[in-house]
Amino acid sequence: MKHIILSALIFAAAPAAAQSVPQGSGDPLKDICTGFLGQSGQGISGDQNKLCTCLVRETQSRLTRAEMEAYSKSGQTGQQPPPAVMEKVIGIATACLTEAAR
Repeated sequence: MKHIILSALIFAAAPAAAQSVPQGSGDPLKDICTGFLGQSGQGISGDQNKLCTCLVRETQSRLTRAEMEAYSKSGQTGQQPPPAVMEKVIGIATACLTEAAR
């Protein structure tokens, strides 16, 4: 489940500047995450707002634009992301799920 949420966030992060998102927090990535969790976040324990805040913060700080695009492209083509990118994504998801559970 953590990979699905982060995948949705990263998939949206690359073109986020060009996307129009309904009014919300003012941060399109956080709104995408919150919307996704609202639709399918039943398996997420902990504070979902805290989770989305962490995912946005960590995705923006740990992944380069090129890494986000590589991850997004791999999802579109059904291929595995580059191992180094996948390692970062797993680290982000794990850290944020831990933070949200506190």
